[in-house]
Amino acid sequence: GIGGLGIGSGAPELVTGGRDGCVRVWDPRQKAPVLALEPANKDTIVPDCWCVGFGNSYNEEERCLAAGYDNGDVKLFDLRQNMLVWDTNVKNGVCGVEFDRKDIMMNKLVATTLEGRFHVYDLRTHHPEEGYAGLNEQP
Repeated sequence: GIGGLGIGSGAPELVTGGRDGCVRVWDPRQKAPVLALEPANKDTIVPDCWCVGFGNSYNEEERCLAAGYDNGDVKLFDLRQNMLVWDTNVKNGVCGVEFDRKDIMMNKLVATTLEGRFHVYDLRTHHPEEGYAGLNEQP
């Protein structure tokens, strides 16, 4: 998947996810990725990254991205800290991830899966053990 940010603050960037499970952030002015978030353990079967999206771009410093994988993983990365801040598994391949608005502080994240199910997470409400508050629906 490929995601770009046409609004908000910060450098012009694209984010890609691939079959190798790696999420890469690209600056179109450079030939190599500016950041590569690779799977921790490459010795095991690595899930494909199917979708990516930018968010939390309300100023020059903040930026995060969400990634969805074929095994149902949804991961949220903080690009300022260069780390994984949250992950969950929705038990089915994630076809799309989208923030409600990319140019404001994190608010909502939607993850859509195979078979039409969608999961909405409130990124303002985080429990230290259970993660972000959310709901899921199947039309």
